[in-house]
Amino acid sequence: MTILEIKNLEKYYEDFHALNNLSLSIPEQSIFGILGPNGSGKSTLMRILAGLIRSWKGGIFFKGKELNYKNTDILKSFGFMIESPTFYEYLTAYDNLSILSKLTKTREKRIFEVLELVKLEKRMDEKVKTFSYGMKQRLGIAQSLLHNPEILVLDEPNNGLDPPGIRDMDKLINFLNDEGKTILISTHILGEVESLCTDVSILRDGRLLKSLNMKQTHLDNNKFKVVTDDVEKAKSIIENHRGMTVLRISTNSILIASKKAITVEKVFNILNGEIILNSISKHSNLLDYFYD
Repeated sequence: MTILEIKNLEKYYEDFHALNNLSLSIPEQSIFGILGPNGSGKSTLMRILAGLIRSWKGGIFFKGKELNYKNTDILKSFGFMIESPTFYEYLTAYDNLSILSKLTKTREKRIFEVLELVKLEKRMDEKVKTFSYGMKQRLGIAQSLLHNPEILVLDEPNNGLDPPGIRDMDKLINFLNDEGKTILISTHILGEVESLCTDVSILRDGRLLKSLNMKQTHLDNNKFKVVTDDVEKAKSIIENHRGMTVLRISTNSILIASKKAITVEKVFNILNGEIILNSISKHSNLLDYFYD
């Protein structure tokens, strides 16, 4: 079932076409990635959804009902973290959420629930100024969860995080998805999409390049990058092996494909002993769209 549908969205900044006839369908209870380089339109889309940009053309529909920023019932179904969240630095985590809960008429018990969800319940009485960047990001998620929305819209949630922070954020997103939330994420990081998302749409210059289901993409992926100092010999071996083809050659690597599903170990066995192999890895299908 589609929970959020975007139809023919258009946005101009004077002569700059930020979104160009963009249409997307986000499945319910998915982790949906919006992938693209800087300037592709990701943040513009997120800001439109959050109501931070009001002038645009097209339609946005939540469960079949057109999004209207005056319709508070629909807006309650959304939670947002756009860019880096801001807080009262000299107040505690609890006090920051308490202020917002009064504005949104959220019961006090919910503050404890969301702090526990984001693993900050033991730090709730500490001032936010003492928090790491990753902790502030998680507190931002807690803010967006206060009113228990159905869909979370997160703009570059891992941006600026160190590896432990990224791991914690990914665990949190997966947990929230397991609890039934639909998560919409914008990112420019290919690995984030491949490890986290169930679906992805790739944008460039405000246009939709491709929408993919990640499970099917993984199943269909029979491409491998082979790094070796003897590219020409690797090319000759692959060209003489039934069911395999050479897609691309560079100075010290070769991109190959198999007609049938095979493993990295199988590719290694084909080439090992014939040439010196530096590395063999699965080639991301997303790269073909992202950098093409």
